[in-house]
Amino acid sequence: MSKPITVNGNVLVVAEEATSLHARFTNYLYIKGRGAITTEQKRQLASVGVTIFEYIGENTYICRYLPEDLTPIRALDFVEHANVFPNRLKTSPYLDNAIKADEQNATAALYKINVILHKGENATDEFVENLVGVAGIDRNELSVDHNIIQVTATAESIAKIGKLDAVQSIQEFIQNAVHNNLARKDLQVPDGTGTVAGHMYEGSDQIIAVADTGFDLGDENNTHPAFEGRVLALLSEGRSSTSGKKNDFEGHGTHVAGSVLGDGHSKTMGGSIRGTAPKAKLVFQSLSKEQVENQKPQLYTPPNLWDLFITPYESLNARIATNSWGPNWRGAGSRQVPYNSDAGAIDRFMWHHPDHVILFSAGNDGAEPSTTSAHIGGNSAAKNSICVGATESSRGSSNYRYERLPAAGNPQLVAAFSSRGPTFEERLKPDVVAPGVAILSAASRDESVNDIRRNKFGVTDDKLWMFSSGTSMATPLVAGCCAVLREALAKAGLQKPSAALIKALLVNGAVDLHVPREQQGFGRVDLQNSLMSVEKQTDGINGLADSSNNSAMTLEEGEVWLHTITVPQTVTSGFLKVTLAYSDRHGPALQNNLCLKVQVHEVGGDTVIEKRGNEHLRAENNVEQVSCPLSAGSTVVVTVVAERIARLDDSQSFSVVWAVYQL
Repeated sequence: MSKPITVNGNVLVVAEEATSLHARFTNYLYIKGRGAITTEQKRQLASVGVTIFEYIGENTYICRYLPEDLTPIRALDFVEHANVFPNRLKTSPYLDNAIKADEQNATAALYKINVILHKGENATDEFVENLVGVAGIDRNELSVDHNIIQVTATAESIAKIGKLDAVQSIQEFIQNAVHNNLARKDLQVPDGTGTVAGHMYEGSDQIIAVADTGFDLGDENNTHPAFEGRVLALLSEGRSSTSGKKNDFEGHGTHVAGSVLGDGHSKTMGGSIRGTAPKAKLVFQSLSKEQVENQKPQLYTPPNLWDLFITPYESLNARIATNSWGPNWRGAGSRQVPYNSDAGAIDRFMWHHPDHVILFSAGNDGAEPSTTSAHIGGNSAAKNSICVGATESSRGSSNYRYERLPAAGNPQLVAAFSSRGPTFEERLKPDVVAPGVAILSAASRDESVNDIRRNKFGVTDDKLWMFSSGTSMATPLVAGCCAVLREALAKAGLQKPSAALIKALLVNGAVDLHVPREQQGFGRVDLQNSLMSVEKQTDGINGLADSSNNSAMTLEEGEVWLHTITVPQTVTSGFLKVTLAYSDRHGPALQNNLCLKVQVHEVGGDTVIEKRGNEHLRAENNVEQVSCPLSAGSTVVVTVVAERIARLDDSQSFSVVWAVYQL
């Protein structure tokens, strides 16, 4: 029986589709195999003119095919179906429903949309002029960003755009919005007296890009004292074509930056106030549009998020990018947003820049009713980035507002507001959680940040500091942890670790909060645990392997990677955690499927435990983990198998981290 496939939010049941007579008017097909399509079978498809672009699930691929005749493809005995890519799959159901709801209006409604082109298609001047002519759109009303065209159009124009063969999908534009000292302790950030070699890691030599509302006064030469001497660049994104200002008139961006790398002191607020990477340097990208009186502030993000990441990466050497914003829940129709062009751009960037760590907040919609019982979507659903949810913190609070209470907060509890997973595609998100309630950090000194704004999440006795709550606060704390891990790896001799390795280290060290994975991901970040795999590699039972310095960790389809761990007789208790992570090609479905397996052999050689990393996952995931008890003298065999590599002659790099923790 043919299982349904979701394409751009639409359901495709291949067996129920009418058979296409030919491919005269299109260059794009979907091809379904009778089983998994092997490398040799992909080569046979290539021999008849097929180029595989994207895996969409259930042994089915979107492909490019220039000939008209489909017979050569259908003649291959492993092909179950070969049909043209239907135009009806191009427009999302949400956009279709919005158009239908507006059909009775006297005037034609306008919809802001993103038009995404098939791989290999370019938004050339010729194509754009053709789109303008066919759809009857004003050329000045659209913006072009690589293969994404953002335009405002009527329903009639959208229908015409959908008939253009180069168009793969038409997605509704969704406005992004922000996800609005004790935290260091909750995250087990080393302070020089910890259990891991007594090192004092503070993010030295690391450059972190923060994309948020704005930064303090917007002046590189007059910064909040918590950032003195460490601001490399302030970039205006939202106001670049108008005033060029970068100031923070909301207070969100400065607070976020402080949680990453602030380093300050307040006599009235408890002394030292530090982010998780207080020696790192800052590149800040101000996303706020111009401030308009009596209007809610808005963020600008480029139609193709690749453009947001490329300048800090190439020109300023940032290797971590933290983002505390995402789809506005009500603006998106109070529903979970599927994997979209934003998520695709993030995954594409990380595939092509494998050492760039990108983080996104999960969102603050956990208490909102959802037809899917989940919330995380859009950019937060990207496969390769680190999605961060929020727990409470050790600081006392009431309704997420700091109160001087005798009772401390509980960082073991996931905050009710923290958006839940899995993604619309049923992948596990968030990846991890971190404290996000009543977080004390830097306050913008901009005159617009008055006492009302500054005291919204708790009264502060020092105007340089303020409290705030949200996954927006949890995410930068984890970004600082990523900087600490990069610093530790550099000191251990690994200068250019992959983003997948950083994610694997975070996930492997995370502490299980004993709540569903949909709430906590793999658990609350514990930096001491994560550092064990870096600093205790010489003991044989803690370690890591990364494609950045090991060519054997790049697999073609069917290839296997093995690693053996011999447990010393001195290890009499504890449990082993092994985590696999890799940055996949972009696409809603997992393109390349690597699978983790762990076998534990007792001294006599018999297999006592065999576990797979995907046993408790709803869908294929590019992060897998196995946890199992150990006995002295046992042998552990870690296996990674490349079960599917979507494109012909492609390969997949990966990272594996392992450590033994005490029960």
